[in-house]
Amino acid sequence: MRRKNGVFRPQYWWPLEESMDSTTGALAGTFTHAGTNRTQVNPTSGLIEAVGANVGRFENVGGHNALLVEPAGINLCTYSEIFRAALGDWSNTSCTIGDNATTAPDGTETADKIVEASDVATYHQIAHTIAGASFTDDTSVTYSVYLKPAERPWARLVVSTKAANFYGAYFNLATGAVGTETVDSYGSESMGNGWYRYWITHDIENGAGTPVFFVILAEAANDQTYDGDGSSGIYIWGAQVEESPVPTSYIPTVASAVTRATESGEPHWTLPTNLFDAEGTAIVWWRPGYALLVTPLSGGIISVRDNSESFLYKHTAGSLVSYDGTGGAFSDLVYVANTWYKLVAKWGYLVGGVQKFRVGVDSGAGVAWGTEQNFDGSYTLDAYLRIGYDLFSRMHIRDLMLFGHALSDTMIDNYTSRP
Repeated sequence: MRRKNGVFRPQYWWPLEESMDSTTGALAGTFTHAGTNRTQVNPTSGLIEAVGANVGRFENVGGHNALLVEPAGINLCTYSEIFRAALGDWSNTSCTIGDNATTAPDGTETADKIVEASDVATYHQIAHTIAGASFTDDTSVTYSVYLKPAERPWARLVVSTKAANFYGAYFNLATGAVGTETVDSYGSESMGNGWYRYWITHDIENGAGTPVFFVILAEAANDQTYDGDGSSGIYIWGAQVEESPVPTSYIPTVASAVTRATESGEPHWTLPTNLFDAEGTAIVWWRPGYALLVTPLSGGIISVRDNSESFLYKHTAGSLVSYDGTGGAFSDLVYVANTWYKLVAKWGYLVGGVQKFRVGVDSGAGVAWGTEQNFDGSYTLDAYLRIGYDLFSRMHIRDLMLFGHALSDTMIDNYTSRP
């Protein structure tokens, strides 16, 4: 189908803003995922909310509503919303906990307040101890928590590793900015109503020690030892500890660790007939949640068979690959987390009487194409078009377009988002 201005309209187009159904091509999305403990940040209200089984998750990220898909995750923090020692397993040192002191990021009155004691020249802190056996040696662990300033404007997150080394970062709770840090990485995300989600990531190391995760009140950066006044403090909610190089969607816990199952291969659609064994173009916007990873070897982005190495996937060598079942077309894929990229594949077109295919990546300055490769005439196919088979990263996807023609490079560059 061609528009009056000469631009082809996609044969199939999934905006993936709030539905998994295609706007053109009449293909309804199916999400057969019985996993529980899934949450999303509602794109309208900005509140964290639970999402039921067999339902896709949509969030507003980088200025766009998009589908969220994630690998499996475990929150090892056994009491994610209860911080008073008498009610859970956090310890409280030179402070008390005010239960349900204000509205939490999920809209409920469940956020606690850490109130410093009137002790002199000391740490005012809470801490959560997790058995060392829960962690894989020398693995990146991310510790995240939602904090909001009350009378105290600063806090420090700290992890004591299996080797009994301490690493942390100070955060300005009024702005989300970091102060002094000694961790591998850190970050913050505004949640509205004065809340930020703060996180630190560090190698859990290898040793006989028992990891401990701290929230320490502070007067300023590098100032966590001070005289308490017996009434000042900060608000807290939603602690999470996970073996991951970044924080993933919030997993609430009460009394035990909780797992979120992988969404690998979901959602899926009936495979469009004849499209992937003829000629076509695919354009999709992709926002990876992780920085470039060495392992696993490959991870699916868009699949046309039940295998990660399929239509579009990330390869460990830093490449975007399209594999037709015989060979692969490659393009450099150097990316950073939480950034939108336009990924493109086109296939089945003739060059000198030989069918070719290739892939490209657009980071904002036009598509950078890889070398054309011979196309074997059809991708190796199964029954479904899938998102994220064998996920290597949490990621957001939007505006997936499939065309029944190999579009020109100029035409592809003109698709800045919507058809």
